[in-house]
Amino acid sequence: MSSDPDRTRLAVLAVVAAAVLVRVAGLGDRPFHWDEARVGYWTLRYVETGVHEYRPIAGGPLVYLLGGRTLAVFGASDFVARLPVAIASGLVPAAALAFREHLRDDETVAVAVVLAFAPPLVRYGRFLRGDVLAAGAALVAVGWLLRWVTVSTDGREADSEDAFDALGPDRHLYAGVAAWVIAFGFSGFAVATLVLVLAGALVAVDHDRIDGGDTSTGLAERSAAAGRWLHARATPLARAVFVLLGTWAVVFAPRGDGVARALANPIGFARTTFREPVAVFVGVRVLGREGTEFLPFVTDAISTALVTAGPLLAVAVGGLLADRYGLIEPARRRHRRVVLFASAWAGLGLIGYPVVATVAAPWTSVHVLVPAAIPAGVGLAAIYRYGRGERGFTRSEADGDRRAARAAVATLLLAAVAIHGAVVVLDDVATSPSPDGRFAQYGQPADDLEPLVGEMETALASVDSPNDRVVWVGERYVASDESALDRPPIEAESDRAAFGERLPMAWYVERTGAETAAVARPGDLEGEPAVVIADPAHEGTLSERLSNHRTRTVRLGLWNREVVVFLAGSGPGS
Repeated sequence: MSSDPDRTRLAVLAVVAAAVLVRVAGLGDRPFHWDEARVGYWTLRYVETGVHEYRPIAGGPLVYLLGGRTLAVFGASDFVARLPVAIASGLVPAAALAFREHLRDDETVAVAVVLAFAPPLVRYGRFLRGDVLAAGAALVAVGWLLRWVTVSTDGREADSEDAFDALGPDRHLYAGVAAWVIAFGFSGFAVATLVLVLAGALVAVDHDRIDGGDTSTGLAERSAAAGRWLHARATPLARAVFVLLGTWAVVFAPRGDGVARALANPIGFARTTFREPVAVFVGVRVLGREGTEFLPFVTDAISTALVTAGPLLAVAVGGLLADRYGLIEPARRRHRRVVLFASAWAGLGLIGYPVVATVAAPWTSVHVLVPAAIPAGVGLAAIYRYGRGERGFTRSEADGDRRAARAAVATLLLAAVAIHGAVVVLDDVATSPSPDGRFAQYGQPADDLEPLVGEMETALASVDSPNDRVVWVGERYVASDESALDRPPIEAESDRAAFGERLPMAWYVERTGAETAAVARPGDLEGEPAVVIADPAHEGTLSERLSNHRTRTVRLGLWNREVVVFLAGSGPGS
């Protein structure tokens, strides 16, 4: 359907470059959210010990593996920790090219623009979580698998002199399978995505019946035809299984302790690499999870999506309807399956993703916005063509006044979408966090904590052993043993609670490399540690005890979450 693929690719690449720039600029300005701090802390532990194994409670392994390499090379900071996610999420708009066979040139570019600049995708493309990457990898997987089905059915690309192209259309199958595993490696949400993709595919495949077209072929005949189609491609499908297993091994194999022994024992390696990740995921995320409060979670997700990307979602609905009722190409009068499929995926996701989420958080909307980018891109391109005086492929013969009116309407609509997106990004992504923000979530600190690391390091360097340590003071910070917090999962509920109370400071403290301890009361404190992080209730007592320390009160949440930090070597006062 594309008429100028080279020009389309160049336009999408320009969008990708802009997306990377937007995500990297000022990347370290916002302090770590508690969820980021949890990932960052355990990534630093992985860098130090070299030990890592998949634990669903901690998120997908690829965030740790990529982050660990970056932190080991460039050192620990908020900017460096987020950098792999920011760069990779900036590449997600290139996924639009996987659908160019089914979209017009301007639609393909518009899909890339939505993936690059939709506010939730910008916000969480600058966040140490795998949501944008998991959703983007799933979109790429769907695009490549769809292309495999299309080109293998049509018999195209059979002859090629290139070593990779010599695989013919089967290369899209192998790449799509690998992309699905990568999606799983970034986030467990990919499991829900797989279910929603299958549901969306069922809606799209039966579109002839929805259109009232040929219904002479029954379900049995269609199933038999599908079986014959798959049987004819048994060889590439069998190879795809090996691609899946190989990619899975790279992503989910444990690192560090016992790897050599596991490799020497193929059965043990297979068990730890293939069976255990699935078993622990089912145990933690399915069997062991608490039930979701359906209405609060769904209403929160829908309201967040509307507030942060309402105009884009409206355009997506318009794009679906315009394509569905033949307004895009009047001569064809039939909708495209890919638009219906992506719309069904996104629409069902508005309910499906919140239901499987463990917390009501604004990043859930990311998984809806990524598939919604396809109908939204179709809608944006249709508005653009309307403003140019086009309807489908044919330029309108309307008089000058009418063309001017259409151009004005299109300009206003496109400007409304662009201005809303710019306001949300500038007001809620590029500025200091606020309880009134559209992406407001309690776990986002209100104060900048990055400078505190330097102050703690200075304080630690100003004292001699055994005072060169960081001590938490407060009953809620005390764990049964500090080593219990070294890696997930934290077994005891009391230890999990203590670790949660320390967030996000656990990440900033770990960056200093100092020995860490915790005591319940100021009276249990031994000596005068270089850094003391205390419950504000103990500030008075500790101020008398640590008279040569200066204090800083920092807000670790958007509201009602403060700690007092005592720093040696700078004299009294705050």
